[in-house]
Amino acid sequence: MEQEKKQWALLTGASRGIGLELARGLAARGYCLALVARGEEGLLTARERLLSEGAPEVVTIALDLAESGAPQRLYEECVGRGLEVEVLVNNAGVFAYCDLCDMEPERVEQVLALHVEATTHLCRLFARDMRSRGRGHILNMSSYASWLPLGGLSLYAPTKAYVREFSYALREEMRGCGVSVTVAVPAGVATDLYGLSADYQRLGVRLGVLLTPEKVARKCLSGMFADRRRVALGWGYRVLIPLLRHLPRGVKKLIKQKTLVFQK
Repeated sequence: MEQEKKQWALLTGASRGIGLELARGLAARGYCLALVARGEEGLLTARERLLSEGAPEVVTIALDLAESGAPQRLYEECVGRGLEVEVLVNNAGVFAYCDLCDMEPERVEQVLALHVEATTHLCRLFARDMRSRGRGHILNMSSYASWLPLGGLSLYAPTKAYVREFSYALREEMRGCGVSVTVAVPAGVATDLYGLSADYQRLGVRLGVLLTPEKVARKCLSGMFADRRRVALGWGYRVLIPLLRHLPRGVKKLIKQKTLVFQK
């Protein structure tokens, strides 16, 4: 396969969980993969797995996207390697379930940098190239929590709401350019993001309150390639979220106290 004919997909937060499953799905569609995450060891493990499963080509880029200037460095790295990115997946993120006043400033900066700054800048940089070529796909990962601004989620929920609304607006800007923009809005997923133990993750899947990363990835990619505006997963939450919003304040406080114990 000649370099200029390769189809490259760039995925952030791609060494495990939803990101890894999205990479597997894209590899099955024939895409070469550029995986981005903070840890080199996790990336190499993911690369070995993907190649063993038949991925055409996998390159890894160890980079903390929360660092200042990281999106620009990632873009320049891809350009320098001659990777013409046709699919951009902004999956990197962190979960923050804590009162804002009790949160370490470094954590606040990390959430803002990953969910707002990195997503925005990577879309700006790679969408510009996609627009000039007249083709491309962008998938941004939001969350059902974006509709749930409750205590403990005062930072996480609004930043995920930003991802959702930003994606809608960018989609309008890309209309007619051959570039699709899709935002994924999954409910709880059985990954390490929330700090849940493996036992609690399995229990959540069995009870139907957590989705598997495999299902989320499959639905997200189907929606992206179908040029859907939004892919929302976990329909039961459409009933649960309005109920949570209207619970008495004391009940909300009790739920928060009980669920905080599950966090690392």
